Amino acid sequence: MRKIIIETYPITTPYVGLGEFCKQIGERLSKRANELRSLYDIELCFIVPPRFNGCYGEDVNYYCIPASLRWLLPFFPIKADLLHIPYQCSKVKCLYAAKKYLLTIHDINFMYERTGNKQKRSIKRFKNRLRKADYISYISNFACEDTEKHFYNHQPHKIIYNGVTDLSLLPCENNLPLDIPSNFLFHLSSLQPKKNVHLLIEMMKFLPEYNLLIVGNWNTEYGKILKKEILDNKLRNIYTLSHVTETEKASLFAACKAFLFPSLCEGFGLPPIEAMKFGKPVFLSKLTSLPEIGGNEAFYWEDLSPQKMAEVLKDKLALYDASSDYPERLIKSASRFNWDNCVDQYIKYYLEILGIEE
Repeated sequence: MRKIIIETYPITTPYVGLGEFCKQIGERLSKRANELRSLYDIELCFIVPPRFNGCYGEDVNYYCIPASLRWLLPFFPIKADLLHIPYQCSKVKCLYAAKKYLLTIHDINFMYERTGNKQKRSIKRFKNRLRKADYISYISNFACEDTEKHFYNHQPHKIIYNGVTDLSLLPCENNLPLDIPSNFLFHLSSLQPKKNVHLLIEMMKFLPEYNLLIVGNWNTEYGKILKKEILDNKLRNIYTLSHVTETEKASLFAACKAFLFPSLCEGFGLPPIEAMKFGKPVFLSKLTSLPEIGGNEAFYWEDLSPQKMAEVLKDKLALYDASSDYPERLIKSASRFNWDNCVDQYIKYYLEILGIEE
């Protein structure tokens, strides 16, 4: 029996990008466990925190490792035919008893977000992970090109796009939280500087007839700066919310007029696709992976000056409103990204790495 071990420790934060990614591939791989066992003699095992023992069901096995011991895991006598670390910042760098090692790279944002010694340490850690990996998967062509531009990378690799959960299938609540007006513009993110949210706040000065809802972690340093800017400028057409549940997020996507995402740096860009699955127009920067993910149906800000952004938004919303088939086109474009297809491709890659014919 061949053994594949997948590290999914970020399952502890299922509503954050990496947590959602690990949760979805873990759940879907476990549903294929009996198939993989009967057809290919493959046993699936997951590395998880102790309190998540059994989280993917009874058809797979678990290594429940406390956070304090993760750094020691490479030295554990855990044999495997393939180790898959599905994100590049894992505390688990490798397993010395694993025959093959697949690393999934989401982005190299540290090249843009950090400077000086912090960046040097991040580069050193990343190079070390690259050296240990036998195979690489990237979540977008941009992530691949960006990595290869900055780092010599000789390993075989594949592009495997993330899936995106279709929140439109959830029961959406009709009532909106607090006093949020109907027909609002919407932004949701972790409220980090790279998300460029301050541009949206500046833009709303030129859109007094519109309302904007911003959802995210307002306790970050950047979040506090944003909230102060809203108060100092007395912008009464901007509303704020902290983190929301999946059902609440679905309700907000269903009710919003458009989703706005002027991010500077994205390895993939999950929220715009979530919005497109509702048939909602999305406004994106043309930076990093967003044009690849948004495709031809998204609207783009060529100029990221707030007044120009406001002009583009009004023009493109009029175009969207005038086209009766635009929502269907957006939904069709977003359908490229689904978790079952994502996991199908990972399974094919596993088989290829292990030298097994389908």
